[in-house]
Amino acid sequence: MTLAELFDRVIDAFAREHVDFMLIGGMAVALWVQPRTTQDCDIVVKISKKDQGRLKAALVASGSRVTALEMRLLFERKWIRTKTAGPMLDVHRCLSAHDKAAFDHAAILEANGRRIRVASAEDLVLYKLQAWRPQDRLAVQEILDQVKNLDRAYIESWLDRIRAATEAPMRARWAEITNTGV
Repeated sequence: MTLAELFDRVIDAFAREHVDFMLIGGMAVALWVQPRTTQDCDIVVKISKKDQGRLKAALVASGSRVTALEMRLLFERKWIRTKTAGPMLDVHRCLSAHDKAAFDHAAILEANGRRIRVASAEDLVLYKLQAWRPQDRLAVQEILDQVKNLDRAYIESWLDRIRAATEAPMRARWAEITNTGV
């Protein structure tokens, strides 16, 4: 299965099971800036524990092999990486204050001929600042360079709150990537 096929299957399966999701990660970045290669599909799901059966059904229908243990881990630790016949699907639960705000702040964009919820460019920057791998730094720089009217005040308003919740040095990373000093 290709990444595009996985993406289509996720959209269809999650719609059929009525599981709200928001696209994040490299695929979402590609909807805001010049597309680049990514190896997986990352989503944030908004679902309660009592509805985990619908989520599991959507994951299985999308081609993911997900165990009962992985489902339990998703509800204990916030995210899992599922195996498919091709690329990985990373599933994050919408739990933190930032996740909830990102869901509300998300844009509805067209991807593969379908309208889907995609994290805003600002929230993608915040997710990438948390991960902070080389590809995340590149994605942040691309967003800063290519997205017009990026709301930097919104980004900056979340830096300290995310740091308090995750211990990620958000302000230092933001200062590094924007060359503004701490």
